[in-house]
Amino acid sequence: MKPLVLASPGPPRAQRLANEARNCLAIAVGHADVTFSAELIDEALRLSRRARELAKA
Repeated sequence: MKPLVLASPGPPRAQRLANEARNCLAIAVGHADVTFSAELIDEALRLSRRARELAKA
């Protein structure tokens, strides 16, 4: 018997990743540590790139 798969009540994965990217940027802008901010910006770029890939699929 196959398990029952219910639709997720939350937003699609691409939208969640895009929101997470925006959150990373918001934190990076307000943070004083340049290295930490750069890492957050890099992560935001990765998340937004993946969100675009998923949105196109």
